Amino acid sequence: MSGKYEELEDNGLVRIEEESNSREDPERQQYTKIPQWRTVFTLFVLLITTVVSMNLPMEAKQGRAACVILATAMLWMTEAMPLMITALIPAIMFPLVGIMDTKEVCAKYFNYVSMLMMGTFLVAESVEACGLHRRIALKILSLLGRGEALLMLGASLCTWILSMFMSNTATTAMMLPIVGSIVQSLREINQTLGENLLTVHFDKNSPGDKDNSTTVDIVRADGSRPDTKAFKWFCKGLLLCVPYGASIGGIATLTGTPPNLVLKSIFEATFPGQKSVDYQTWFTVAFPLSLILVIAGWTLLCLIYARSSYWNLITGKFIWDRSGKNKEVQKWNHVNKTIRKEYKKLGSLRFPEIVLLVMVVLLIFMWLLRELEGIDGWAEVHAKTIGKKLDNGKDKIYLKDAWVVITLGLFLFIIPAENPFRGGWRFKPPAGGENFTRVKRLLDLDTVMKKTPWDVLFILGGGYAIAAGCKDSGLSAWIGEQFSFLHNSPHVVIALVVSSFEAVLTEIASNTASTTLLLPVLVSLSQAIRVHPLYLMMTGTLSASLAFCLPSATGPNALVFAYQEIRVIDMIRTGLVMNLMSVLITVAATSSWVYTMLDLSDYPCWADPNDNITCNFTLQAVTP
Repeated sequence: MSGKYEELEDNGLVRIEEESNSREDPERQQYTKIPQWRTVFTLFVLLITTVVSMNLPMEAKQGRAACVILATAMLWMTEAMPLMITALIPAIMFPLVGIMDTKEVCAKYFNYVSMLMMGTFLVAESVEACGLHRRIALKILSLLGRGEALLMLGASLCTWILSMFMSNTATTAMMLPIVGSIVQSLREINQTLGENLLTVHFDKNSPGDKDNSTTVDIVRADGSRPDTKAFKWFCKGLLLCVPYGASIGGIATLTGTPPNLVLKSIFEATFPGQKSVDYQTWFTVAFPLSLILVIAGWTLLCLIYARSSYWNLITGKFIWDRSGKNKEVQKWNHVNKTIRKEYKKLGSLRFPEIVLLVMVVLLIFMWLLRELEGIDGWAEVHAKTIGKKLDNGKDKIYLKDAWVVITLGLFLFIIPAENPFRGGWRFKPPAGGENFTRVKRLLDLDTVMKKTPWDVLFILGGGYAIAAGCKDSGLSAWIGEQFSFLHNSPHVVIALVVSSFEAVLTEIASNTASTTLLLPVLVSLSQAIRVHPLYLMMTGTLSASLAFCLPSATGPNALVFAYQEIRVIDMIRTGLVMNLMSVLITVAATSSWVYTMLDLSDYPCWADPNDNITCNFTLQAVTP
């Protein structure tokens, strides 16, 4: 992770001004030095994998596949090579050791789910380019920016909402400078009101002292005063609201974070012909969980970093007085005024912001109304006009979630970024006599090439290849047999173990990589103990977003750690409690309303790899 950082003059707080990426500068990337141990370790792993796999008998396909997967996992977890390059190892090794041919494995690297994610990237990049996300964040903060607890709630909700539709890392990078400016405003107000004066207590029995305390005003050489411990403590909590909200917000939507799409792709690859979880289904079951988690996270942070303000808010003692007589009221009125001032700088809604707002709302509604229970959704109406029937008698649905977002993404390259009708309803060419074809669009190719996280698409492709290799080699079935002893164990206990393991694994490895490695194993485990595959797969996937302890666990954690207010011990102290609480809430959710709404009580016949009987299933087994 690279970035440009600027140290503020008054407080030493590091603010992220601009996040850069090495792929934006090809010349710099050409001369990037790779640590020597990574090169040696990578060559050693690849050499050992090749030698061991090639010396195994040809009938031991499970062992050869296991060697390739273990090598990929080691390089992913150690990051000895870039993650996207490591994801290409299955495409190289599977044909070499006789698991899949080159044509088969390469076809797994870009599919329907990849197109869905690509379209989501296009929409998010256009929203980021026009600044709509910043307007939404400042508006929410202006409504809630009165009091420590409410300010923390505003920061959590802003990040949570935006990360449902944008990259978690991009949302965090946008929110942190806003929160940093609020912290700076609070610091200036404290100095104005004298709240950072230090009270020093003396021994009553010391000779010559009539009072046991005195107030000391410590001034730095630059004229500023040091922050109090209480203020520093609150700043930690406010900053931690941002990465927590970003990680939790990605859970709410199918496209919110890559692990969600990994589940969809691996389920469809493992059980072809079965209807996977679509956007509407995922939102129905995951949004309540995400909402509970963000409220629980905000409550935890308030109890640790702003306890008195939280209890005042809960008990109704929070002061909304605007008279200006109380210092606390003066301070928060000034903070709110600062936020509103920043919001006013944005001016009125501009043409690209209006267009993007309409398109995002349209996208969400089209996803939610594509297929409905009881009445026909718009995709079902289209299917009836085509008239092709499936074996179960239902109309074949041609228009999926990816079609919606790719279609809207195409229009982003067509619609101009300036209002072509700004002089009235009659079209007028841009000022300066430029040709209409030269007008800047809502999204351009340069922005896409620079901003799109291509590494995520490669990692997803590697995950699809690993899932296919596990199935074709028989490794999945072998793993499932090893877990057959858990057949009589309570399902909720197994789910708790799966959630805890994934929450720990995602702290030390990419959540996309960890989900990609774990889900094929969970499919085998569910088949061995005869549990609906979606039960364990949903539990593991949702737990992949519960990484709150280490700076290296996620992009949002790493970005907030760049602020000197945050130390590793701060993240671990709060993150451990948050992880434990989140795991329990997640397991409770997947074992209650998720279990009921997805009808996961029965083990479906199509999930049994040994069932050769034709299964006349209904799609109700995987949809609410």
